[in-house]
Amino acid sequence: MRFYTYIWTMYQAMIAAVKLKLRFVVLDRPVPNGGNADGPVMTPDFTSGVGQDALVQKHGMTAGEVARYFNGEFMPAKAGGRLAKLDVVTVSGYRADMLFADTGLPWVLPSPNMPTPDTALLYAGTGLFEATNLSEGRGTTRPFEIIGAPYVGSSQSTV
Repeated sequence: MRFYTYIWTMYQAMIAAVKLKLRFVVLDRPVPNGGNADGPVMTPDFTSGVGQDALVQKHGMTAGEVARYFNGEFMPAKAGGRLAKLDVVTVSGYRADMLFADTGLPWVLPSPNMPTPDTALLYAGTGLFEATNLSEGRGTTRPFEIIGAPYVGSSQSTV
């Protein structure tokens, strides 16, 4: 997802690596919710720390593919050039048509508030609630699985 914290931390590290002419290494990982792309592209008026450039909402790329995309599309304008050397240690056994559960791998959080593969599946839609005054469940054991607010009314108002 475009709003994963870690890809934008990687983006900033890549900008620094370009400026310092450093080699950049990415340990690839599967896409938690499958490798297809969907949703709107980030626009300049709405960029933030979790959407710093014109990336589609559900980009469907592995971390290594995101790094290659950033290097080709964004680094020239943002950092004045491309990385001198980008190495991606590719994930083995992964195909873009797989969900994370299909990989047989242990879950490693792709973002600080992404505790389970189920959360990742829901995040494509429920992550949009972050831009509203509703709660998307941060601070609970089920972030992005619960949407609501005290002023909404009954417990039937949550998703």
